[in-house]
Amino acid sequence: MNKRPIPEALAPSEADRRRSPRIEILGRVQGRLTSLDAPVGVLDISLGGMALETTFAFEVGSKHEFRLSLGDGSHVLLCGEIRHCRRVGGSEDGDHFITGVQFVEEAPSAGDTTVAGIIEEIE
Repeated sequence: MNKRPIPEALAPSEADRRRSPRIEILGRVQGRLTSLDAPVGVLDISLGGMALETTFAFEVGSKHEFRLSLGDGSHVLLCGEIRHCRRVGGSEDGDHFITGVQFVEEAPSAGDTTVAGIIEEIE
């Protein structure tokens, strides 16, 4: 998935309401929607949530499990609730959506990392 600047869909007023500061990912974390085994572009992350870029829309209020992986093979499974999903335009590759996810619980397995561990690694 091509990395582009975060569109105006994530207005500064929304960022101001966040409890935890977001950290830009810049391609250092690979994301997947586990139910469809579909890739998701992780734009930024915090202890409370993340912003995704996808070629498909999510239903607001729905809950999904995501797998985030670092280049060293460490990963975390996260459950999140979709807070917003906005179409940000199409391109020759099709439609693109920016989605805000609020983490609702972590489901780590033995040996996995945590959201805090991923944030620590990319900072």
